[in-house]
Amino acid sequence: MGELVAWGLGLGLGYTMRNMLTVPSRVFLFAIAIFVLGGLVTLVSGEMASEPWLVLVDVGQVAVAALVGVFALPFAVRVRELARRTAR
Repeated sequence: MGELVAWGLGLGLGYTMRNMLTVPSRVFLFAIAIFVLGGLVTLVSGEMASEPWLVLVDVGQVAVAALVGVFALPFAVRVRELARRTAR
């Protein structure tokens, strides 16, 4: 279940910050947010106590999902809107 939370948080983070990634300081903030969210997912799921190396897995999942949210999700939204307009 923690993987779904990591992917959801990453997609949301990437989609909301997609227009803000033009300044290097905001890119740094984006990277910090990925690490914080990945760590929080591991901490809340309880994996931190038993296997702390899973922080790397959760941070990686959040990072990949955030990149999908930055690039692929806006493209999919535009394609969906285009398909709606042509269907009318």
